[in-house]
Amino acid sequence: MRKLSFLLAVAFSFLMFQSCVKDQEGVFNAKKAPKLPSTELFTMQFDDFSQQRKDGLNGRSVDNFLHSATNVLVWNTVVAVHLYIPVAAIKEAFRHQAVYQGNGVWMWSYEVKDDQNKIYIVKLNGELLLNDEVKWDMYVSQIGGFSNIHWFTGVTGKNNAYAHWTLNFDPANPKPFIKIDYSKSANSASIRYTIAIPDTPQTGGYIEFREGVVTGTEFDRSYDVFAADLNNLLQINWNSMYKNGRVKDAKKYNDNEWHCWDRSLQDVDCN
Repeated sequence: MRKLSFLLAVAFSFLMFQSCVKDQEGVFNAKKAPKLPSTELFTMQFDDFSQQRKDGLNGRSVDNFLHSATNVLVWNTVVAVHLYIPVAAIKEAFRHQAVYQGNGVWMWSYEVKDDQNKIYIVKLNGELLLNDEVKWDMYVSQIGGFSNIHWFTGVTGKNNAYAHWTLNFDPANPKPFIKIDYSKSANSASIRYTIAIPDTPQTGGYIEFREGVVTGTEFDRSYDVFAADLNNLLQINWNSMYKNGRVKDAKKYNDNEWHCWDRSLQDVDCN
């Protein structure tokens, strides 16, 4: 009797193992490639500040807005250079078909040009995970230049509700540059860039952009800008329709108060 029970247990275990393998193979051999990530999962909005600054300030007293815009656009300038290739490469990927590589991995392989007509060979891998996540890895080679550089890695959640990325830099010696964290719900979304360069005073500094109403205010957009080397947090809120806003920066203003601007970007007292 004991022998029969043991044999039944072994048989049951074997069937369960076969079932798990079969289920896993069913995922890995899926005929449908993962959905490509939207560029909104790793690109931050800077248009409100960059466009208003271009419109001209006409000699007005706009110190509060200008201080906010300057800090935001410094980040925009630095990040835009390093995100140019992956953003262009992701956009180009939508024009190509993925090829199944086995073990749950699909690959898009194609070429993309930059604004100087340099040609890059891109290999974008999307690995299906068992919890509805997808792991992404992009490898880039420049014709006549570097070869097979691991440009970024990341994971996206189901329905692109969240994403986590690490962007590398320096093709001669790739190392982490910025970590990107994105999340979205029914009424809000946020994205944060955090400096991840090893062994620098700026490591841990970040900028975070949020969409969603700031409780108890007329503002529906926010930036937090943290300078790790100065241990200083700058906070910005503004209204995306009317463009009025406020800024808080203890280092600049020597206080912990909000400093406001109106719809014409003019400095005003906060209500």
